[in-house]
Amino acid sequence: MPMEHESSIELTVVVPAWNEAADIVATVSALRDALAELGRPSELLVVDDASDDATARLAVNAGATVLSVEKRQIAAVRNAGAAATDGRLLIFVDADTIVPSETLRELIRAVEDGAAIAGPRVEMPGVKSNFNRLWTWILLRMLASFGVLPGCCLVMPREIFDAVDGFDEQWFASEELWLVKSIRALGRGPVMQVDAPVYTSPRKANAVGPWRLLWQTISIGVSGPRRWRDRSRLRFWYHR
Repeated sequence: MPMEHESSIELTVVVPAWNEAADIVATVSALRDALAELGRPSELLVVDDASDDATARLAVNAGATVLSVEKRQIAAVRNAGAAATDGRLLIFVDADTIVPSETLRELIRAVEDGAAIAGPRVEMPGVKSNFNRLWTWILLRMLASFGVLPGCCLVMPREIFDAVDGFDEQWFASEELWLVKSIRALGRGPVMQVDAPVYTSPRKANAVGPWRLLWQTISIGVSGPRRWRDRSRLRFWYHR
């Protein structure tokens, strides 16, 4: 997906969204404010993947441009957003994730200082069950300790994204893992996790009881890549 012209846009934020009416305003508003604080030429695109709620209207009202697609596949939605935009740095943010302005600044600084891709520390405030709160905390810290960057917020130069052909669309989940693996193999800069927070929605952790959450996360991990290519087996992500 190479660009054919030099863009004056420095920062592009791509927000994939499907039925995100409950969270999209807060996400877009935080991003809009962070971009305004940075004061650099930027664009903020919500890629609405055939939502049947008010996601698109609310995103526009909150200050985003909206691209409508019908893919029902997160990697493809992210790629569509990148292809429709021009910024030299690509910033992917999930529609239920709040990115503080200082975190965005730190992520951009890391990439402009030479990182091939950067991601933040993920916090999940508002988990109701004590067990679910502990389990999600353990999972987030374990993934971070293994150098896994969070899919909910990633920053990279467009040239790096283009060099690995973006997100691999065979994956309905774990697509960020394969993207980062490809970027590591490219060898054009370090993969960096910045010690600055983003705040992601606890809705999945709150949607099920403790044992169901434990079983779902373990079974998804143990079943491995074959399951991650099958949307029908990933209700945890693709159904409300």
